Amino acid sequence: MRNIGLQLYTVRDTLKQDFLGTLKDVAGIGYKGVELAGNMGGHSAKELRAVMDDLGLTVMSGHCGVDAVNKDLEILLEQYATLGASYIGVAWVGEEWRTDAGWARAARLMERAALEASKHGLTFFYHNHAFEFEKTASGKYGFDVLFDSADPALVKSELDVYWVKKGGEDPVAYINRLAGRTPLLHIKDMTADESHTFEIVGDGIIDFDAIFKAGDANGVDWYIVEQDLCPKGELESARRSYENIVARGWLG
Repeated sequence: MRNIGLQLYTVRDTLKQDFLGTLKDVAGIGYKGVELAGNMGGHSAKELRAVMDDLGLTVMSGHCGVDAVNKDLEILLEQYATLGASYIGVAWVGEEWRTDAGWARAARLMERAALEASKHGLTFFYHNHAFEFEKTASGKYGFDVLFDSADPALVKSELDVYWVKKGGEDPVAYINRLAGRTPLLHIKDMTADESHTFEIVGDGIIDFDAIFKAGDANGVDWYIVEQDLCPKGELESARRSYENIVARGWLG
């Protein structure tokens, strides 16, 4: 059976209203794990770990800013190790990084972070959006500059299939290209209209049959549902995405 988790950014506003109740609802939907986006609801890592254990949820990973990697990495690593996570990574870099030299510099930064993370039993990753599929002065995608520059043994990918497609590339091709280097996969769907905006997983145009098959073949550990905008409201969108995964046999 595949590990299916939820990026809690999906339910960010609901969490602000009732943090613990929302986590209970997420577990009730059927998700086995969650990925944090910096919000622990005012709880310590130890307190949140106890809550998660009671709910039967795994905190498999979390996102941090590139500035935090420079300033607060050790604190973050200790927190995520306490939470029982296996992964931590960066999910955004600013414009100043988006050149050939900048992406290569980011690779060095992430390698150093990955070495420190490994001391805590954590694997370091980078999560993409669409801007990584804009070409640099060298004619290469920023994404490719980063991952060609970084040590494959240290820096992994949390590939977001929606943003790969939004960037004009084939998610399956990139899953295959990053064989053994993509332990986490963000799964979100895309509408068929001209906006190509966010859709309930399974209700859009992304070929998840092919994505799950490629992910399994190339070492994906967790498939993580995320919706930047929720067409049916936060919890209901998360619920419908999970129900579609079950109904279409994507639980494995």
